[in-house]
Amino acid sequence: MFDLVGYTSGNIYVSLAKEGELLQISRRLPNTIKRIKIPFFEKFYDSLRFSSLAIKVDSPYIYLFAENKPAIVKTSFDSSLFDVRILPAGGFTREAMTGPDRIVLRKIDPAIHDQQFVRYSFSTGDLKKESDISTVNGDGGIITDGQLHFDAVTARLYYIYYYRNLLLSFDTTLRLVNNYHSIDTARSFTIKTGLVANNGAAGFTNITPSHMINKENCVAGGLLFNMSGLKADNDPDTLFSNNSILDIIDLRTGNYLGSMHLPVVDGQKLSRFIVSDHRLIGLYTNSIVTYDLDTSLIQDNP
Repeated sequence: MFDLVGYTSGNIYVSLAKEGELLQISRRLPNTIKRIKIPFFEKFYDSLRFSSLAIKVDSPYIYLFAENKPAIVKTSFDSSLFDVRILPAGGFTREAMTGPDRIVLRKIDPAIHDQQFVRYSFSTGDLKKESDISTVNGDGGIITDGQLHFDAVTARLYYIYYYRNLLLSFDTTLRLVNNYHSIDTARSFTIKTGLVANNGAAGFTNITPSHMINKENCVAGGLLFNMSGLKADNDPDTLFSNNSILDIIDLRTGNYLGSMHLPVVDGQKLSRFIVSDHRLIGLYTNSIVTYDLDTSLIQDNP
C-alpha cells in the first residue's frame, strides 16, 4: 500500500505502488476490499507522457496530478468523464482540494527558481499566485518543503514545514492569516541545499543530512495532528521507538492540547493517516488501523 488518497462516510481509498489502481476499503464491518482501475489510465498515461501521478479521490471524481508535466486530470469512477488541464510552465509538488474543482497547489515559478502557492480553478482555468506567504530561497523549494492541507471547519489552508517547527495558515484567497510553531525546538531550517551538476544538467539538492522535524500530519475539525520526527527530551527511548507520537494543536489558537501514542503494528510505525468522523485512520506497511478519538475534541465539518 502506498498512500491514503480519499475517503467518504462509507469507504477509504488507498493508492497502490502499481500505477493506475486503487483499493476501495469499506469502513463498516465486514471490511470488504475492492480493487479499482482508474478509468482511461492506460490510454492517457503513455500518450500524454505523464510521469508518476499524485491521486486524490473527491467522490464521485478522481483527480490525477501530473506534477512534473504539469497537468491535472479529472475522471470519474463510472468512466463518464475524462478532462485534462495543462497548467503554465513549472511543476508542482503539493495539492489540496478546497471545494468542487477548486485546488491550491505549491507550484514552481521558473522566474524565481522557487515554489509558491497558487489557486487554480479546474472549471475555468483561472490561476492566481500568492504575494506574501512563501519565503523565496531560489532552491526549487527544497528547504521549505512540507505538507499542504485544507480544513473545512476553519476554511483555511495549512502548510507544515518538514525541516523546521513552523506552520503557515492562509485563506482560500491566498491571504496569510497566521503562523504557529509546533512544540519542537527547531526554529530554523535544519537543511542546506546546493547546486549540483549531473550528466550536464544542474539542479538543487540537499547537501546536508535532512533531519525531518515534522514527519507526517493532517488537519481536521480545527485541529492539527502532527507526527514529529524528533524524540522529546522527556520521552523514554522505548516510548519513542515503540509508538508513533502525534501532537495535537488547536489551529485557532496555536495551543498544544496533548499527544497520542499509537503503538507499532507488526513492528512498523504509522506511515500515513487521516482523521474523519471522530476516527483516526492509520496506514501501516501492510495494514489499516482505525482509532476512536474523543468526540468532544473535533468539530464536524459544516
